[in-house]
Amino acid sequence: MLNEQDFPPLAVMHELLVSARLIRRYKGKALPTKAGKAMIGDHGALQAELFDTFFTGYDFLGYERFPIDHDDADFVHFLGVIQNRLDDWVPMTELAGWCLPLDLITNYRFSPVEDACYYLLSRLMRPLTWLGMIELHPDTEQCGSIYDRRYRKTPLFDSFVTFKTVRSQGWTIH
Repeated sequence: MLNEQDFPPLAVMHELLVSARLIRRYKGKALPTKAGKAMIGDHGALQAELFDTFFTGYDFLGYERFPIDHDDADFVHFLGVIQNRLDDWVPMTELAGWCLPLDLITNYRFSPVEDACYYLLSRLMRPLTWLGMIELHPDTEQCGSIYDRRYRKTPLFDSFVTFKTVRSQGWTIH
């Protein structure tokens, strides 16, 4: 018999739905809240709510297997990198270098690159894959090494995530 914790997408999704206040626990069961019932059948609204909750109000520490010493992540930067550079298949190691300052990761388990890859995998890549916004190359799905994994964004990403650029006193604000 499997528990939720043995199947990460299910465990994370459960906590995400609770954090978004779309389900609640009642007598050992998960029941939809009023807001949850209102989203039944409205897949776009549900996806938007899960995306917002995941990147603004979710506690990653319970599911973080490879934490790194790094200030809070700049998810806007991460999403900008994906939007601008993941039109074609990109190795995970290259993506990690674009997203995180690898030379500033001084306390690590394996190497700065590998720890950054695992950090991004748990906090960014898996959730975006589960939401259908990026995809893992089919040839690298079953590979054991994180170094061999390649990702690209799906058409859904560009229709879901947009950035507005505002010019203010000579500075560009994203």
